[in-house]
Parts: sequence; C-alpha cells; structure tokens
Amino acid sequence: MFATTLRIEDDLGRFLQEAARRGAQSVNAFLADLLRRERDEAIRRGWAADWSAYAQDDQGQDVSYALAAQAELAAEPGKIPHRSPKGRKR
Repeated sequence: MFATTLRIEDDLGRFLQEAARRGAQSVNAFLADLLRRERDEAIRRGWAADWSAYAQDDQGQDVSYALAAQAELAAEPGKIPHRSPKGRKR
C-alpha cells in the first residue's frame, strides 16, 4: 500500500473534508475514488487519442488491397470450418 503526505492550502483542505463528509467517506476514501475516476478517464482519453490517430492514418483505413483476396476465399468451395466432421458427436 502506498502512503504519502499531502500538503494543500487550508481552504482546499476544508473543501476536501467537507466533500468527503457529504459523500459519507473518509478523506482517504474520497481521494482514492477521485484518483480512480481520473485514472479511468485518462485511459479513455488515451483510447480516444489512439482512435483519432488511427482515423487520420490513410493506410490504416484503406482496406481495398484485401478485397480481392477476400472475394477469392468467399468464392472458393471447401470445408465449412464451424461445422464438425460427419459421424462426430458433440
């Protein structure tokens, strides 16, 4: 478990204590919840940035190079992979 000392101005300290009290939490629990929410939001912001970068990548969006190969595979007669062989009981 991580432990630290927090030094903040008196008015922020009073706000912190009152906010924790309103939420029926200890100051420690209030800060831990606040940090968890911020961590989760930072992860979401990271995902959004990744998707935004991906959307701007022209090659990442161009799938036309694969269409011919996909059409070939779709037209090819053969085994259906999701079915079990005959005579095999499940």
